[in-house]
Formats: sequence, structure tokens, C-alpha cells
Amino acid sequence: MNYLKIYNDIVDRSKNRVLEGYKERHHIIPRCVGGTNDKSNLVDLTAEEHYVCHQLLVKMYPNNIKLVKAAMFMVSATKHQRRSNKTYSWLKKQYSEYMKGPNNPQKINPVKGPRHGMFGKKLPADHFTKEGLKSLSESKLGDKNPMAGIKPWKHGRATEYTKNIWRKADEIYKVWLENNMPSYCRLLTLTNNGNYTDSDYNTKVSPFMNMVKYFRNDWVPTKDLEWKKFKLKDEDEEA
Repeated sequence: MNYLKIYNDIVDRSKNRVLEGYKERHHIIPRCVGGTNDKSNLVDLTAEEHYVCHQLLVKMYPNNIKLVKAAMFMVSATKHQRRSNKTYSWLKKQYSEYMKGPNNPQKINPVKGPRHGMFGKKLPADHFTKEGLKSLSESKLGDKNPMAGIKPWKHGRATEYTKNIWRKADEIYKVWLENNMPSYCRLLTLTNNGNYTDSDYNTKVSPFMNMVKYFRNDWVPTKDLEWKKFKLKDEDEEA
């Protein structure tokens, strides 16, 4: 099958029309393979076309993990959409194959020795028994999970960059609504003017991935008392 031809046909068709109603902005040449934010590299697609284009891009660039991740996110289920089980399975397999190779972070910079969280610690004797694993699982379920119900800006692994992004959640939410609820990649570009490099892309995009999930599940920052206290506290400290 000629994936490039199918892809180009969709793109060419989009250049000769004006879409009304819901639409999604798409980079013809993805940024991760050298594309830019120039108008000549952007087209408006229907949600269905955008979905298909990202599946085609994975077919065309099977070793590009950023395109695989973007496609995986597009088929993640929310309360407003369902994912295709076959497509999701195919993308997971693509991701798995990629992680088996030399690009796996654990092969590049393995977490072992003093860097490992369990370094110097001993596990209980029954840790790997059926009873021990069941007990461990039950100890982390629901409210027993130390991270259950904790908002992203309060998470123990939240960085100052992450917190700064969540402080602006109300502004980012407006941008998201005004631009037809774009994907996290597009939202990052809209709010940062595309000011990031491939080397820091994963760091920059991470809070946007989480935030878009919140938005798609009807989270409104200004209606969240925890968020309002978080933002107000920071404004008081700056005053």
C-alpha cells in the first residue's frame, strides 16, 4: 500500500476547501522530522482525517517514537471518545519494538546501583509469593495509594517548570477552547510559540499531555478550588 500517496491525497484535498465547524490543525511535515510552524506547512483537517494521517505517519516513519507517541495519544480513551482496539494494539506493538532497541532509556542510562530506589534495601521474604504480591497490590488500591487524588501540581515529582505550566492553566484553557480543542502538541506550540528543541521536547510536552486529558474530561481550572488556592498562594508570594 502506498501510504505516502494516501497521505498526500488527504493533504492536497484539505488545501482546496474551507472547513466549517470543528477542525484540527495539522503539520504536513511533522516538527519531529524537520517541519516548521509556517503557514505553508499547516492544514486544517477533520478529526477523522487527522486521526488517519497520524496512523499513516507511523507507517511512513516506523522508527520515529515521537510520531508513535502522538498517534497513541490520539487513540487514548476519554469520556467523549472511544479508541480502536486494533489500532491501539498495533501502536503499542510499534512502541514495544522501538523500546527493545538501543533507544530504550534504560539501555542508554540504566537506573542501577545507588541511583536505583531499592539500592541497599531488602525486600520482605514473602514479597514474590502469591500472597505477598496480593497484599502489596491491596495496599495500593484506591485511597490507600499515596498518589490517589493528588493533583499534578502537588505531585512529588512535579518540577518548577511543571508547576509554572499548571499555574497558567486558566490561560491555557482559553487557548485550548479558542483553537477548537487541539491536541497537546498543537497546544504546546500555541502557548510557547514553538520555542523548544527536540532535546527538551519530552520535558516541555509532558504537562500539556496531562492537562489536555483533564480538559477533555471537563476539568475547568477556575472551578477547581484546589487549583484556585494553588494559583492564589503563588500570587500572594509574588506580591
